[in-house]
Amino acid sequence: MLFALLFLGLPTWAQDPTVDVKQQAPYFILPTWDGNTLRSSSLKGKVVVLDFFQTWCPDCQKSGVELEKLYQKYKDRGLVVVGISHDREKSAVVAPYLKKYNLTYPVLLGDISVALNYIPGMTTQAPKFNIPYIILIDRDGNIVGRFQQGHEKEATDTNLLEVRIKKLL
Repeated sequence: MLFALLFLGLPTWAQDPTVDVKQQAPYFILPTWDGNTLRSSSLKGKVVVLDFFQTWCPDCQKSGVELEKLYQKYKDRGLVVVGISHDREKSAVVAPYLKKYNLTYPVLLGDISVALNYIPGMTTQAPKFNIPYIILIDRDGNIVGRFQQGHEKEATDTNLLEVRIKKLL
C-alpha cells in the first residue's frame, strides 16, 4: 500500500473516522482551478465530500476517478464532491489532471489554512497529513467523517464511502 504523504503522516490516534460530537464544518473561500471562487456556504443543504489531494499521487488519481462516479450517480440527490488540490504548481498541473481523468466536480486550489481548519492535529509547525484525505459533511454542514489514506479504508475504498454517503442523502 502506498502511503502518499503530503508532508508526513499523523499518528493513528490523532484521527477518528467518525465524529461523535457534531462539528460544524469550518467556513472557507477558495479559488477554483479555472479562476472562479467557491464559498463553503454555497454547499449548505448538500452532502459534501471534500477530497484533499495532489495530482502526482497514484491513490489520489484512483480515488478521483471513483469519486467522479459517485458524483455522477448521486449529484441529483444532493451530493457534491469538491477536490482540494495542494499542488504547489496550482492550475498548471490541476487543469491537465482534470482533463486526463475526466473529472467534472469542482476542484479548488487549497492552502495551508483550509487544511489546518479541517484536519485534526495539524499545525503550522507540523503541516502533515496523508493523501487522499476525505472529509464527509452532512446536509446541515456538520463534519460526520474523516478518512485518511493508510488509516481508514474509506479514503481509497469508495464502496465503503458510498455506504456512508447513501445514509446522508
